Amino acid sequence: MTTDLTSGLDTAAFSSVIKPSDDLFRFVNGPWIDTYRLPDDKARYGSFDKLAEDAESQIRDILEDEDCPAAKSQALYRSFMDTDAIEAAGATPIRPALDAIDHAADKAALTRAIGALKPIDMGPDVFDIAVFGDPKNPDTNVVHLEQSGIGLPDEAYYREDHYAPIREAYVDMVAKQLRLAGYGDEETTRAQAGRFLDVETRIAANHWDNVATRDSQKTYNPTDFATLSDELAHFDIAAWADAWQGAYDATPAAKTQPVDLTAALQHTIVHEPSFLKGFDAFWNNADLDDLKLWARVHVIIGTASLLSHDYDAANFDFYGKVLSGTTQQRDRWRRGVSLVNGVCGEDVGREYVKRHFPESSKQRMGQLVGNLIDAYRVSITNSDWLGEETKAKALEKLSKFTPMIGYTERWRDYTAFDVHADAGLVANMQAAALYEWGFQLSKAGKPVDKGEWLMNPQTVNAYYEPSMNVIVFPAAILQPPFFNPDAEDAANYGGIGAVIGHEIGHGFDDQGAQYDGDGV
Repeated sequence: MTTDLTSGLDTAAFSSVIKPSDDLFRFVNGPWIDTYRLPDDKARYGSFDKLAEDAESQIRDILEDEDCPAAKSQALYRSFMDTDAIEAAGATPIRPALDAIDHAADKAALTRAIGALKPIDMGPDVFDIAVFGDPKNPDTNVVHLEQSGIGLPDEAYYREDHYAPIREAYVDMVAKQLRLAGYGDEETTRAQAGRFLDVETRIAANHWDNVATRDSQKTYNPTDFATLSDELAHFDIAAWADAWQGAYDATPAAKTQPVDLTAALQHTIVHEPSFLKGFDAFWNNADLDDLKLWARVHVIIGTASLLSHDYDAANFDFYGKVLSGTTQQRDRWRRGVSLVNGVCGEDVGREYVKRHFPESSKQRMGQLVGNLIDAYRVSITNSDWLGEETKAKALEKLSKFTPMIGYTERWRDYTAFDVHADAGLVANMQAAALYEWGFQLSKAGKPVDKGEWLMNPQTVNAYYEPSMNVIVFPAAILQPPFFNPDAEDAANYGGIGAVIGHEIGHGFDDQGAQYDGDGV
């Protein structure tokens, strides 16, 4: 049999030796699984990944078009692709950040140094900062503070025996990066890298594990700035914030996106309070040289992918090969597209929608989402294991689900994004950081924009956001094999229908169930 254009199913790809009644999964997928070879630059591959590659090619075509309307996206892309300039620069673009850390005479000076580097995303993160709705008052944005400070995926990597080979490879990578940056010979940098791992191990000892950080109740801890300052009695957060503000105010970004960080920190949600106490004790007890080493390494590994080949390759050898299992780095143009998508994705995404997403797809998708919500309504109503009160609350929440399909109705304004093709990659990424900090922190204390998207239209994915009770389906996933506006319902329900049902289900899982239909 050949592809049935009416149904959208390629029946020729099905197994000829396995009956669907015996093993439906192997009947449909067996021939592909048995014959497909995983690309060297991939740790996984499937329909999502194939569509993502297609979207990358489509974005590349836009960015390499001489008449590209997304001028700032194109400028960033070109600076990433200018490998001659990147090689010539070496580590020079990060030398001012390294000097600021190296010359810190005491912990107070180091606190201010890492605070001043934060607006350009250089150096270590004492904590991650994000701005989104207050879970108890989801109509208002608030600053969220989460644990940070480590370079491995989570705290388990520092303590569990089976991660010992990864820790050894991590030390190898850090030592190599320090040598490349001129901090000593092999023996010296190997000793420094060992000390660095010890420093991060002490920080990681204060981290919550992956289970605890998923608990919506435990991670809701409203805090004011005075309390935050008391919790961080030895790490002077007021001095850190003041240095951050001074560095930000000295840039052009402050003229178009003014931010008052101290005001934004007056009301925060701390996700892991014990981490702050633990980090403060660590900071108090740690040697200055160890803290400077920790900060120095994070400058290097945090920017290595933007530097010359040796730095980039050393990072990939660890983060790509050891942690992810890929044996070959992705083509540079693909990495350039990913960078643009992550930094200013709506800028180029607007053109992507014009070229690749018909309005008819949005309308048909809306019908499918509505039908899946109706199916959930029937399932909940007829459940024989849910109590009547639970059913009523679930149905009320379901009635308030808001589908968002294809693309945002309010595109981001990138006027304040001060990027130039001839500015150099690191300089452009610093400008990107300044723009993003201004964009995010300016939202603190203001009403939540419930029309804001957390994914670009060219992203092959979907999501549910509990604080806004929205289910979101970007344009790039709304194409075969997941969705075909000309296919039969059966094909679409078997493809994108599974994705729709999955995202609705998040509204009732271990996290989503903690929020009502208004996102509280």
